[in-house]
Amino acid sequence: MKRHLYFILFLSLLSCKQVKNDSKNIDNKLRNQFKVFDASNHLQPLFDKPKFDTLHDWDFGWAVLEPINISKNPEEEKILSKRLSPGQKALYFFWYLNDEVTNGGFIQFYWNDYRKYLPSINDGMKLIGDTSMLNLIGAVDKDYVAQKGKFDIQKQNDDLSPLYENLKNFDKYDSVYYSIHDKTMRLIEKYAKEHPEEFVKFK
Repeated sequence: MKRHLYFILFLSLLSCKQVKNDSKNIDNKLRNQFKVFDASNHLQPLFDKPKFDTLHDWDFGWAVLEPINISKNPEEEKILSKRLSPGQKALYFFWYLNDEVTNGGFIQFYWNDYRKYLPSINDGMKLIGDTSMLNLIGAVDKDYVAQKGKFDIQKQNDDLSPLYENLKNFDKYDSVYYSIHDKTMRLIEKYAKEHPEEFVKFK
């Protein structure tokens, strides 16, 4: 438990620099891939107001995400993204991170080439004011860049398992993620309920 707390403290100290750097390690071409919002073509699903007001946490997140989670391939996703408000993007791209990390950790997130979503995930965390998640993501990505050669070798071998055996820091990152991801969802919900027009049209 003590080691876990020290690790969180280490991430916090590291964070000042990393939030300022805004994940400098992420290629520039990835930064603006999903940034555009075409307000004139905003996707606002019809939604029951009582349901919007009474659902909470992950149930709320999924209920609001499901009607906008409609792309079937990467090209459709780029078009869809332009129709999503900044708040919708925060939810949409955080859900990718959560699915990957809770299924196979940050190692799986990078293995499945989800790093392209990091700039959008970071933008979402800034929007909702989640510095803890921003700091964690910054620390993980810095470590990933340092270890990328190992990922590349295992990609060539088509074998993920040695990464779990050799990159023990990622176990710690996963533990920190599990300790803070519910807070992230609550912050997304808070933002959505303060800005419902970014997410839905009430029936």
